[in-house]
Amino acid sequence: MTSRERFRKAISHEQPDRIPIDVGQDCHNGIHEVAYRNLLAELGENDTIKTYDPMQHLVEVKEAILLRLHADTRYLFSNPAHGFRLERMPDGSWADEWGVWRMPCGHYDESFRHPLAGCDLGAARRYRFPDPRDPGRFAGLSEKAESLFKNTDYALIAGTPASLFYLTSELVGFQEYMELLAADPIVVETLVDRMLEYWIGFFGPYLEAVGERVEMIWMGDDWGTQQGPIINPSLFRRIFLPRYRQFCAFVKSRAKVKIAIHACGSVAWALDDLADAGFDVVHPLQGDAEGMGDPDELKRLFGKRLAFYSNLRNQSVLPNGTPEEVRDEVSLKIRALAPGGGYVFSPGHNIQADVPARNILAAFDTAWEVGRYV
Repeated sequence: MTSRERFRKAISHEQPDRIPIDVGQDCHNGIHEVAYRNLLAELGENDTIKTYDPMQHLVEVKEAILLRLHADTRYLFSNPAHGFRLERMPDGSWADEWGVWRMPCGHYDESFRHPLAGCDLGAARRYRFPDPRDPGRFAGLSEKAESLFKNTDYALIAGTPASLFYLTSELVGFQEYMELLAADPIVVETLVDRMLEYWIGFFGPYLEAVGERVEMIWMGDDWGTQQGPIINPSLFRRIFLPRYRQFCAFVKSRAKVKIAIHACGSVAWALDDLADAGFDVVHPLQGDAEGMGDPDELKRLFGKRLAFYSNLRNQSVLPNGTPEEVRDEVSLKIRALAPGGGYVFSPGHNIQADVPARNILAAFDTAWEVGRYV
């Protein structure tokens, strides 16, 4: 069975020959540059470090390492808009094309200046969003997709993710955004509607370029804290859920693809809602968060409606466990979540800087060794 066939079956709740393995290479499912350097050293490999996510310091993984980690997937990204170039100031700060400024802070670059801080309804309506249909974003993308589709048997994933909650909160600043949700939600609804319009504008030409060659596209919004919902579920269902339905309906009207949502934290409360909205796959099922640690229960409650990515305890076992403990964790999650299909192995929300190289290898090698159905 090819990687493409394997991945397609798994996310369609069919049982392939073995579970597919996704090393990632997008903003939800990548590897921090520190962890990658350590992995290269462990394997006696060299690589020129290329960062594709400057906020999270996620780096491109060379083909030899993807093969070593048994990856079944490869990613297709859009380009920057024509004329946009990320430039760092002398203090290391930089602005993205949305006008959000970030500054290096330890292993990550944190936002510190928000273009819509202090905004009212008028400012929310007037702020100039980037052009989602800028031709530079899609230049050469169709040819790249066609080449990968014809010349490899990997499952291709559209790596540029949509976001409604995260990106609008970055425009305002998180604390103020949460206050607006309670005090003046029409401002937030206006921004979310505009963001939905942006992503529909983007995914039209994006899907036209990658078309039926990709198996899945991503959405990314975190809906959980470590203990529970990040906002009142009634607000989530009133403001965000209807827009998710619109987004999913649009995507599925344009291409025969599955839609995955990345949602960190304790999100069991939202999983039925997300399935109702049209999502097919959920990631990362954060194993250390409240209510997310019992894979048998997750499979029983939601396994018929959603395909699952990961569920590893990547806050505790992956960085702090021994290789043997990592192997036990991976084996447990595969044993519970893989039967009947509907499970893709990944390490969860990015391999962070503190994950030892031997634990990375233990995780992927165990998935390869024990994730077979026959």
